[in-house]
Amino acid sequence: MANSVCFGLKLIAFAVVIVLLCPQNVHGLKGNRTERITRLHFYMHDVTLGPNATAIPVAAPLGNSTIPGFGTVFVIDDALTEGPSPNSRIIGRAQGMYIADSLKDYSLMLLFTVVLKSGEHNGSTISIQGADRIDLPLREVSVVGGTGRFRFARGYAGIMTHSLDPTTAVLELNVTVIH
Repeated sequence: MANSVCFGLKLIAFAVVIVLLCPQNVHGLKGNRTERITRLHFYMHDVTLGPNATAIPVAAPLGNSTIPGFGTVFVIDDALTEGPSPNSRIIGRAQGMYIADSLKDYSLMLLFTVVLKSGEHNGSTISIQGADRIDLPLREVSVVGGTGRFRFARGYAGIMTHSLDPTTAVLELNVTVIH
């Protein structure tokens, strides 16, 4: 009995050594392919009021009369266009949420997926997450993943406010994706 336990432990130790010494791709999908850098530029149209609203508040603290006050959660399905005009060609949608997450600063926690619906990246997605300090002229958020042509994506997006009025914000995004 003691010999079989000892043999089992030796076998497990040998397997661990083999696994640690053998270079391998854990996911088995990436292989030896060369990583690429893709740069995308588009505009995000965030409409908060009216019959064509693309960002709606779904949760807010009790007694909160300011939108977007601290704790307010918006769900978004914003158009992504080639140019700043809402009539520009639509290249996709930004789908997800943002949360007013600061007591002192005008800041939003962004968490959304860029769903590309045209061109060479049609059907691919890019996941974006980060703090959007909207009082700053240029903000950076992280690219934390992707699908399709952007599988294993990482990178960053620069966000600038192109225009802002009481019902609509148009954001300009320059996204750098390593995939």
